[in-house]
Amino acid sequence: MLRRIFTATTLLPPLLHAQTGGNLSNCKEGCQSGEQCVGNPFIQPVSDDECNECAAGRYWWPCNYETLCFCSSMEEGAPRVPPAPKSRLEVNEALDPCNDILTEQIFNAIVEPASEEGKALYTYKGLCDAIALYNSYHDEKFAKMGDEEQIRAELAAFLAHTAVDTYGYSVTREISHCVDPITGSDGQVYCKPCKEQYYNPETKTCSQSYFESEESYGEKCDLTRQVPQGCRCDKESVKQVDVPVPVNAGNIDTVGYIPASDAYFARGTIPISWNYGYYGASLALAGNSDLLCDNPDLVATNPQYAWGSGIHIWMEKMIYGTTGSTAHRQVLNGGNFGGTVQVLYGTLECPSNQWESAIHVDMVHDRVAEICKSGTLLGVYLEMDKCDTKTDCLKCEGLKEIYDSCHENGSCPYCPTWTQFVKSDAPTVTPLRIESPTFENWNHHSRSAADTGEHAWPTMTLLVFLLSQLVGTLF
Repeated sequence: MLRRIFTATTLLPPLLHAQTGGNLSNCKEGCQSGEQCVGNPFIQPVSDDECNECAAGRYWWPCNYETLCFCSSMEEGAPRVPPAPKSRLEVNEALDPCNDILTEQIFNAIVEPASEEGKALYTYKGLCDAIALYNSYHDEKFAKMGDEEQIRAELAAFLAHTAVDTYGYSVTREISHCVDPITGSDGQVYCKPCKEQYYNPETKTCSQSYFESEESYGEKCDLTRQVPQGCRCDKESVKQVDVPVPVNAGNIDTVGYIPASDAYFARGTIPISWNYGYYGASLALAGNSDLLCDNPDLVATNPQYAWGSGIHIWMEKMIYGTTGSTAHRQVLNGGNFGGTVQVLYGTLECPSNQWESAIHVDMVHDRVAEICKSGTLLGVYLEMDKCDTKTDCLKCEGLKEIYDSCHENGSCPYCPTWTQFVKSDAPTVTPLRIESPTFENWNHHSRSAADTGEHAWPTMTLLVFLLSQLVGTLF
């Protein structure tokens, strides 16, 4: 599937931004000793000298953008990691997202890879390592902001999207750009790229070699976004090579292959692609561009970077390129799942339709099915189209209708019983399922929702749960 997840930012001259906002930069209160205010040219062309003015109170460009200027160590060679947009919530120091909330048992119930490659790449340890790595570089942290319910909601929403984007955790590379991958005798992976018109998605085969019509592979290289806005690339240097086939491989077709490490096609749990997508992910996960620019296939071979690249998109992709909300902020805003779909996929899925992208019609339905599953297993409920606040609230048109239809036609197995699962007091165990009360119990213990203007069900389930815990304590 070919999709630009991290869209190119329109590079506007500073004068166009001169009268917007105020000082939103991460340098507005000055930097600590040993640090200086530096620019983030990955987002827009900006120099360190221009950002230095932010600490002195400058309120126009570039200081009116939250992530354009930030404090970074003055030490030579120190990681230079742009900040993620802030949620304005406190870091939860009491809870660890893996040890205390997403246990390996719950993870294995949610993440069920359908291929051997997926089983090797999309691992529990890889996710936990990726969370620790990303959070070590960022003040705004993944699955560590707010209260326990918000952390559970973020994990549930993130895993719902990654399940769909990786086709059930089975795909590790963009299929049409890496048909029939071969691991050579040198240990490197080689891919057979295919033109869209010659690729058969049902059989996952290519009817004509890419290099019958092209001398080189120049896909996913944006020549207008080179260092420091993208990995250095060109349209001519990636050519087909002779694959060093292992001795025991037999007679296999090796025509039309390129080294996987030379191409910037889509990879990752929430896919990154293009040379600039890998550049941004590398900055977020390593503080420099070398890691993934030099070897983009790390995202398809190293579990930490497969998950980490997805976390980077989740935390830092803004709906309007250089401004606007992130999926991270949307899910923390009242558990707004619809807002995360809008940020990540926009009009491809909000609403989805056959004319825009037929494949996304199925994908957005699968996202609803997956959030019901991950939400159930993590014991948290998310809204399809509702926020706690009117500001910074995005909706995904058509998502609520898909969710409602799942209840009627049974196409989302977990959705009809999702609200019957409640969070356990012990966050390290699978949430307990509470059976629905009888009609008589409902009337006896609560006034009707019409009388109160509220849903009485959460109170009822909490009462049953607390009574069960009390009986267990007494006996």
